[in-house]
Amino acid sequence: MNYALISIIALVLAIVIGVRRKANIGVIAMFFAFALGHFVFGLKDKDMIMKGWPLGIFFIMMSAMFMFSFATVNGSTKLLAEKLAYAIRNYARLLPWAFMLATALLTGVGADPSVVIFMLPIALIAGEKSEINPLMLCVMILGGALAGGASPVSVIGIVTSGLAAKEGVANYLPIWFATITTIVSLSIIAYFGLGGLNIKKGENVEYQKPEPFNAKQVKTLCVIAGALSLILLFKVDIGAATFIGSGILLMLGVADEKEAVKSVNWGVLLLVGGTGILVYVMTEVGGVKMMSLFLSSIMTENTAAPIMALIAGLMTCVSSATGVVMPTLFPTINGIVQELHGAVSPVEIMQGIQAAAIGAVPYSPLSALGAMAMASLPENIDSKKLFTQLIFTAVAALLWTMLLTFLGVFDIFIK
Repeated sequence: MNYALISIIALVLAIVIGVRRKANIGVIAMFFAFALGHFVFGLKDKDMIMKGWPLGIFFIMMSAMFMFSFATVNGSTKLLAEKLAYAIRNYARLLPWAFMLATALLTGVGADPSVVIFMLPIALIAGEKSEINPLMLCVMILGGALAGGASPVSVIGIVTSGLAAKEGVANYLPIWFATITTIVSLSIIAYFGLGGLNIKKGENVEYQKPEPFNAKQVKTLCVIAGALSLILLFKVDIGAATFIGSGILLMLGVADEKEAVKSVNWGVLLLVGGTGILVYVMTEVGGVKMMSLFLSSIMTENTAAPIMALIAGLMTCVSSATGVVMPTLFPTINGIVQELHGAVSPVEIMQGIQAAAIGAVPYSPLSALGAMAMASLPENIDSKKLFTQLIFTAVAALLWTMLLTFLGVFDIFIK
């Protein structure tokens, strides 16, 4: 009996069942991992739990999500977006860039990319007054959320850097910079291609002045800034610093504790943890090695990174990039590199995978973030038209990412 093949089939089934049943793929993955691991492969339950569950990544993700949930619950994040729109009301041509940058800064310091739920509607309403193309705003704000979310101290970056470290790549920055390159280049194309230079000035447009921050919101923002200072200036562990911040926010009573706990994206945490256990089982029985051998058999030095980008993009169409795609593909990279006799580096392949899974496909309204964007659209926006436009945007973005990878553009961050 080929245990390696069985483990690969289990992963595919977990993804298919999760998508078809709209169930958490991580939970389905744990079912297959424990059922097969215990009764078929003869693995120890304790090993699967202790070695498979990505404890470090899980803890950091949970702590970052929890701290920023206070800002979500008490309205600090939403009010920031409103104040931004008001501040640049007379500079309409800068509105797309300002919202993109603001969204990137929020997610870059730890906020969940779902902040687009607050940012996008406000930007679209402000943009309508200056006749800004809604697709441009969607592409740029989603791009900002993804670029910032992939930072080393945010959710996506925490997952990717942890997975990269397991495969012997300690420096995550070249991977992040590749993703930023994809997103920024796409945003530039969207801005100029969709009429950015023709945006009307908004001097004569009326904007309602936002309310000032209340005491609880001020405290929230100050504590979050303090936690970030611990990470950046004093090199405190991300998980430790954000839990220090969470503890202070809890004691200050800036938001309801139960609501803050509910705001944590527990589904993503289960997804990452559950997939980690199944990938561990696959590694133990040779499934990861079998996948590496197959993938390397269809690749050359020049096509390895683009093909992995394509595979990552296609997988992201039906599953989570952080929870499924990267935890599945990253463990195959060293095997691919060995089969290609070191002609391509692990970092190059990692760049292609994340740039495609994070920087391209999430524009699709079929992805989690794209769906959030569609759900947050104001009533005056033609959602059916925008849905189709975003589908084509995601396809074009994936092809663009593959081209950048093939041309070796991302190599400048490695050398």
